Amino acid sequence: MASAPSSTLIDILSADSHEAEHVPGAVNLCVYETAFIDKVKAAFPDTGTALTVCGYCDSTKEAEVAVDRLKKAGYTNVSVMPGGLEKWKADGGMPEGKGDASASSDGKLAVDTEASFIHWTGRNLFNFHTGSLKLAGGSVEIRDGKLAAGEFRIDMDSLACTDLADTKMNRMLVDHLRSDDFFDVADHPVATFTVVSATRIDGVTEGLPNHRIGGSLSLRGKTMPVSFDALVARKDDGSHVAQAMVDFDRTQWGSIYGSGRFFSRLGQHVVNDVIHLHLKVATVAG
Repeated sequence: MASAPSSTLIDILSADSHEAEHVPGAVNLCVYETAFIDKVKAAFPDTGTALTVCGYCDSTKEAEVAVDRLKKAGYTNVSVMPGGLEKWKADGGMPEGKGDASASSDGKLAVDTEASFIHWTGRNLFNFHTGSLKLAGGSVEIRDGKLAAGEFRIDMDSLACTDLADTKMNRMLVDHLRSDDFFDVADHPVATFTVVSATRIDGVTEGLPNHRIGGSLSLRGKTMPVSFDALVARKDDGSHVAQAMVDFDRTQWGSIYGSGRFFSRLGQHVVNDVIHLHLKVATVAG
């Protein structure tokens, strides 16, 4: 049976990790926090205190970083728990905590439109413009604890420009984007994206896109397939957040103004076919 070290044991992983599982008696002081050393000093003002840091495993860097910072702060009796939490459990250790809280109940979750956004970037020959769109509503469906489907309604009338400070120029650009040269908002005030598939990407590290999303985008009265990779994460309250960077070709939906693929000798009126989107979709708590 694995045993904890006799010195003071510091769980240097995140608070969420500590809440889920930790070596009994370990004090949670997260090395990922900028206040890590300040918190250690507050808890252990004597720099001669024997401290053992516990990371997750030997193949990750958190224990190495913690030891380095503690020694630079003047702590003289610092050691590492070999193999970290992973090896301790493999050796028969029984952690304390609430267990894995990542599994969520099945069902539909409504989109939190206030916490969600779409940021866009459009380019021409000599410049670029940035702006935003809002979601009008939508929902995602969770099956077996995983993202399975969803539908999101985009309020095209919320289209705004964020980089032009001149009110007249800003209004002129927005009006043009809302016209039938671009997104024909008067006739098509709502665009819809429907999630058809959400496939987990195995083997990726935390912070990288972990789902491949496939679906269809209905825009300007035309529906076309769209796929992209997204980072999907679940909060402790059961809500989900998905973020993605997406490049899409507006001409596929009939927005051909200024496109060099359809017009010649455009001069300064050239507009890039591809629009870049930064998406964040958040749901309400589950």
